[in-house]
Amino acid sequence: MESLERQIHQLEENIAHAHMSNFQISEGSVGWHIEHSLLVMITVISALKKSDPNSYRWVFNWKRVWIFFTQKIPRGRVKAPKYVDPLHVNPLHVTDVLAKVHQLLEEMKTLPSKSYFRHFIFGDLALKDTHYFLRVHTHHHLKIMAELINDDAKAGQ
Repeated sequence: MESLERQIHQLEENIAHAHMSNFQISEGSVGWHIEHSLLVMITVISALKKSDPNSYRWVFNWKRVWIFFTQKIPRGRVKAPKYVDPLHVNPLHVTDVLAKVHQLLEEMKTLPSKSYFRHFIFGDLALKDTHYFLRVHTHHHLKIMAELINDDAKAGQ
């Protein structure tokens, strides 16, 4: 799996295809998936920064173990929470969001290892697991975007 920085670069490359959509593949357009992925990164890293490392407690979670082991998130099982759904937040300029993500990634590198983020399904994720979650999550959306872009290219032939 690619590094998070490489994945962000791929998101940037996909901006040119933001208008592409196919409801048989996904309810969201390529642009929706880009913004959603970036909003998740901003929300998650901001939560890491605000967390109290002394409050972190590891708890076994079989869903987390399975997703981390397979590196795959099943499609269509979970709806994005409204705070990371581009359709439910104030319109954002993608370049501003990208700049914010790059800034937060740099800040993430300096956080204590017990900084954590509380995921609504996986529970508390320490810094290392949060970084891994962001890679798996972004990879999931990059795969969907690739399908949307490739499907559009096939239709144009």
